[in-house]
Amino acid sequence: MLGAIIYYLFIAKLENILIIIHVIIEIGDYMAVTKTKFINYIRCPNHCVLDEIKKEQLNADITIEEYKEEEKEAALTEILDTMFGDETEDLIDIKDEQLEIMLPYYRKIELLAGSLVAKKFGGNPKYSKETLNQESFDANIDGIRYLCYVDIYNERPNGVDIVEVKAITTNGFKFGKISNRSGEKQVYPIFLKNKDDIYRLREEIAGNVFDDIFTEENYLEHRQKLFDKYHAIGRYVYDLAVQRFIIEHDLRQNNQSDKIDNIKYYLAVLNSDYVFNGEYKEEEPVYDTDSNGNDIISFIDLTKVTKEYLERVSLDQKRIDEYLKNMSMEGGQVGKYCEFKKNTKCKYIPVCWRKVPTHNSIFAYIDNYLGFTDENGAKHDRYELINNDVVNMLDIPSTWLTRKKNDIQRKCVENNTTHVNAKKIAKGLEQLRYPIYHLDFETFHCPLPRYKGEKPYTQSVFQFSLHIERQPGVCDINKDHYEFLAPDHKDHREELINKLISCIDFDNGGSIVVYNEIFEKTRLKELGELFPRYKKSLDKMANMLFDLLYIVKTNTSFYKQLGFDDEEAKLFNYYHPDLNGSFSIKKVLPTLTNLKYDDLIVSDGSEAMVAYAKLDKLSTAEYNKQYKALLEYCKQDTWAMVLILQALRNLVKTRLKV
Repeated sequence: MLGAIIYYLFIAKLENILIIIHVIIEIGDYMAVTKTKFINYIRCPNHCVLDEIKKEQLNADITIEEYKEEEKEAALTEILDTMFGDETEDLIDIKDEQLEIMLPYYRKIELLAGSLVAKKFGGNPKYSKETLNQESFDANIDGIRYLCYVDIYNERPNGVDIVEVKAITTNGFKFGKISNRSGEKQVYPIFLKNKDDIYRLREEIAGNVFDDIFTEENYLEHRQKLFDKYHAIGRYVYDLAVQRFIIEHDLRQNNQSDKIDNIKYYLAVLNSDYVFNGEYKEEEPVYDTDSNGNDIISFIDLTKVTKEYLERVSLDQKRIDEYLKNMSMEGGQVGKYCEFKKNTKCKYIPVCWRKVPTHNSIFAYIDNYLGFTDENGAKHDRYELINNDVVNMLDIPSTWLTRKKNDIQRKCVENNTTHVNAKKIAKGLEQLRYPIYHLDFETFHCPLPRYKGEKPYTQSVFQFSLHIERQPGVCDINKDHYEFLAPDHKDHREELINKLISCIDFDNGGSIVVYNEIFEKTRLKELGELFPRYKKSLDKMANMLFDLLYIVKTNTSFYKQLGFDDEEAKLFNYYHPDLNGSFSIKKVLPTLTNLKYDDLIVSDGSEAMVAYAKLDKLSTAEYNKQYKALLEYCKQDTWAMVLILQALRNLVKTRLKV
């Protein structure tokens, strides 16, 4: 035992009371660091100390139950992050119920990947629902124990395959658009599928990649993203590289170095091209090879990339060793590694970010990620500012606000006033055609396709709400409301389409008002492709869409077409201090009306997702309660649009005195 006792003095000011917490940490002969902890510790050294605060001591003999919980939660938060991204505000705070409903899907993905390994690689794959039955590797490095389990361990005559299962899709490996030599931009993936149906780096398949498609510069630029731990895909590559690091140390310490060069490293991910054919067995989808020859799982060979990564991982390990043995906070610094406002956000955000207010902090400034420029032309990063106690919107000097939209925000907060561009709002309202159909969809963004024609992560529509406003302000919350909610998890999409189309009077035209047009438009287009007999009507609906967000916030091209110059077209039409930098309908609604979501049983997107996912598992009484709650929630979304539209009309009348 090192016998060293290290004291960490943690000072926090809560409600003007100074609380001093002394935490005594005793470091043992060995310290168990799992793969997930390794990634968290290198992401943020403060995580080491905060883990110790939570657990008092990092035990050498970590139990399998602890390991399983740690890895399971990491995997499930990755799924939720893939499902919703970082911008879905009412889904940011991950709840236990969300993790619970995602668990069966993640386990199914692991089993599907395991069953395909033998088909792709041969050999005798070892995999299991339970981490306990997976292959494990364990290495003592500098007196600290590093531990990892392998999702799929496949022994074959000439070597071993290490396969990590991730609930992302192959789409993520395209890395956006790349310019070819003629300057044309297209999506050119740096990974190609080889004859063996395995994705590998273009350089491993094509040899010379610098041809008519790629220049050396843009290929290497996109390849480098694989080595960015904070990139959407780079973090998964790093995860596998850490695994390789631990495995190779284990083999060397057990005199099995000869095996190292015969191990291949893969990610198993969902195939974004896979289309479910609608076959079921005992009411469960059967994910056989689709009609185009696609399997539900694709394998990406990262053997070469993870080998290149090892030196960096080794340096990271030495840093972790230093963090663990010194156990000192790095001055409480925050940075992009903090995962602030992300679905996978760090559990210690409330501690490290305690000085940053939840309302009108510098994060409320639109485009704050671009930083702020002072009078001398020096740019200041938002994290740098926070670390220097510049945390409130008003802490930023007004002369640093070079973006006019930020100047509008500041003046609203500083003077507690509301910004209204009545002329733009009025001109936008003139484009509406009656009757107005206020429409909202609810979807289940399922990792695995559930119904015929769907792909992984298809936004499967299970509910709609529609309020019909015949003339300006003429709409009854109940009499003019139409709705549909799937009663169970069977395929009710065609019923939903029929009900929706029957509510629209195509002969008289009108506008279909939505909040954030791209979502509803994409769903209508998808349903039209899946059900061709309704495509004509659904396409008409898509062409009738009108985005209420354009009126509340703005849309540059929309307002330029209406005759506004570029500068005014870009600026907000409406801003209230309580928006806190967000134009979500739940933020806008209470600033314009007296309606709120607080009293609803289902009050946000995460609760709606959970309620729908659990419908088939509820008692009759609980089912009726949750079904009604879902109807009320979706109904409120469309009624909110009716009220917001009316409030905007009233604002225009007041400001323009018409």
